[in-house]
Amino acid sequence: MTNREFHTYDAPVRSDSAVRYHALDAFRAAMMLLGLVLHSAASYTFTPLRDAWPFHDPPGNLAFDILLLFIHVFRMPAFFVVAGFFAALLYERDGVAGLIRNRGRRVALPLVIFLVTALPLAGLGFLLAARMEGLGLPAELRPRGPLIHQPILGHLWFLYDLLIFYAASLIVVPLARRMPSAVRAFASRAFHRFAVTVFGALALGLVTTVTLLPMNGPGLETSASILPPLRILIAYGVFFSFGWVLFVHRADLVGVFGRRWIQFVVIGLVLFLCYFLVLLAQLHQPPDDVARTYPRMSRTGHLVAIVFAGPATWCLIFGFLGLFVRRLSNPRPLVRYLADASYWMYLTHLVPITWTAALLARSHAPVTIKFAIVLIVTTGVTLATYQWWVRRTRIGVLLNGRRRN
Repeated sequence: MTNREFHTYDAPVRSDSAVRYHALDAFRAAMMLLGLVLHSAASYTFTPLRDAWPFHDPPGNLAFDILLLFIHVFRMPAFFVVAGFFAALLYERDGVAGLIRNRGRRVALPLVIFLVTALPLAGLGFLLAARMEGLGLPAELRPRGPLIHQPILGHLWFLYDLLIFYAASLIVVPLARRMPSAVRAFASRAFHRFAVTVFGALALGLVTTVTLLPMNGPGLETSASILPPLRILIAYGVFFSFGWVLFVHRADLVGVFGRRWIQFVVIGLVLFLCYFLVLLAQLHQPPDDVARTYPRMSRTGHLVAIVFAGPATWCLIFGFLGLFVRRLSNPRPLVRYLADASYWMYLTHLVPITWTAALLARSHAPVTIKFAIVLIVTTGVTLATYQWWVRRTRIGVLLNGRRRN
């Protein structure tokens, strides 16, 4: 498959010996930057997030619950799709040794570095927030059980899971290539014909619905422990695998997203609305307002919710990815800058978020104002530190590779 076969919507731009997919780069960056929005809002939800987020600033606002739910439905699944795509690119371009070297520098090393720097500082921010509210050590931060089961990876869990997927791909891909040619040809035709269609999105949604069945709640879980549950790895592995196969069919399929993005977004939003209404029907507020929380859903409620959640996830991924392919396939300096900055911004963003939320804890300002302040401060701090301390330094080379302009 030669470069001339790529669809014009996302024609790669060759710089020296490297090919850069600007739309997919921007899409990956957007998913990371949405993490800043999600975590900035996490302290101000109507329903305390408890284990998922140790700090809650009451009374909260239901709008932030909806915002978090919407972002969570597609953000990390979309990120893993793009991660699978670029992993396949490295595998084809640089081979096994090249993939290991690249991901070792760009994923494994940052995981170790920021695990011992940014994460402890964010933990101190949570402790400060608890002190500002006159509370002791949050229960969510107290050790429970063996260290290997503790959520010590924090927001860096996705890097750890990626390393697992990279290792698995080095086993699975050679085995897949040894399958009979007739089987591989059939699978290739099926993917080519159905993958990037509404039918394909719904079929993939059914697969994701099945992976959601064993989850503790009606949606994708995450695990920040060194031994993530197999159900979580399987669920995210579906998205990573799709991204890998998408790269194999990139010449014909990537551009299709750009033509159908509105259709996918509309269907995805309708399905998300149905999903939200099912969850809203389960909302219960007991007399003790301080103890409010979502109850454990019935098995039927869980099943109905994930029937909508699975296809909503895929339709929104296809739709938003298509929007980026349609609008951002050509290089744009600002978009490229943010794409490069996004990795640093995500790796460090919990520090300004937790500390700013802590300093605002005693303020009587509306939570919407607090959210805006936290997001603005976090964006400003992470962008400024990227520009001054990272962009043209060895840290920038570590995170983004050597600059070519």
